[in-house]
Amino acid sequence: MVSTLRSVAVAIILAGSATSVAAESLSYKDARRALPKGNRTVAELPETSFLDEKQQAIVLSLKDTIPYFGALALSPDEGLFVDWLNASAQHHSIDAARAAALKHCEANRKKSSAKCVVVLEVSPKGAKPEAPLSLSAEAAESLRGEYRKLKAPKAFAISPSQGTFGFAGGDGARALSACAKSGGGAKDCTVVVAD
Repeated sequence: MVSTLRSVAVAIILAGSATSVAAESLSYKDARRALPKGNRTVAELPETSFLDEKQQAIVLSLKDTIPYFGALALSPDEGLFVDWLNASAQHHSIDAARAAALKHCEANRKKSSAKCVVVLEVSPKGAKPEAPLSLSAEAAESLRGEYRKLKAPKAFAISPSQGTFGFAGGDGARALSACAKSGGGAKDCTVVVAD
């Protein structure tokens, strides 16, 4: 999923992907219990020692524009005020968000600059690393809303590489197809919830 947020001289690229999914599909009831309640987020600044207090405050203020799971990366040599800040959002895990943010930052930094580091991580409040399932903000909302209302049999699938998702009534094949279509042909969709 790609969308762009623009401010005066800053654009943030939001791209979605994920690196891990549940090994087995869960029922809706179990999936709902595994996910944090609500859409409140928490933000962490893992490596900002090269930014002054004002810049750290700016980075922290971006948390409200980055849906979970999300991350922001930049090169310490280039700092915060570059043409393109690279944030990733709508991932199904924080690890996937970190990896995507770093990948985008590395692709856009000046060749002479230091390697990129993650300076902001956005997660849902109450997320548990050991939970059997984690979803992006948009996917969690769809699971709680539209998916819940479907009559069984039904399934919900996510793409580990693109962070996209799809769901449908019927068997898992229809959910896999919906996921692939929403991700522009994602070939790695996996059913994570089935009822």
